[in-house]
Amino acid sequence: MLLVCFVVLCQPIQAKTIISQDKKEQAMKHYILIFHSTRTLSPEEVKQRGVDIAAWVKQVTEMGVALDPRALGETLANFSADGNQIVSREGSSDPTFRNLVFFDSPSSEQAVTIARIHPGLRYGATVEVHEWTSPRGLAATR
Repeated sequence: MLLVCFVVLCQPIQAKTIISQDKKEQAMKHYILIFHSTRTLSPEEVKQRGVDIAAWVKQVTEMGVALDPRALGETLANFSADGNQIVSREGSSDPTFRNLVFFDSPSSEQAVTIARIHPGLRYGATVEVHEWTSPRGLAATR
């Protein structure tokens, strides 16, 4: 009987926790950093950049933000339309576009700060920060 009472009493607490977690997830927005390289780095710069990026990851993680990085491989194909014809070109349309980092943040100000403090800027990279949404969500609202 005591176990049954405990289970019944705990149910509203669990429901409140789930609602609280849902609200927190809804408050978070999705962001992406897009990196473009502007120059070739020396071997020493490549080594130091790795150290600097590890420190940046630690700093961002301490802000409570989890990063989901992606490095792009070589372009496999590049297609475009030319009138009614699909045209294939070799190589990338933007060979400097190599890395992406996805993350969630409660504010655009924090997202911009995360981009602004990225060490790649000191190594000739440009960093774009964008908010993103899933196209599935947009399709569901139509």
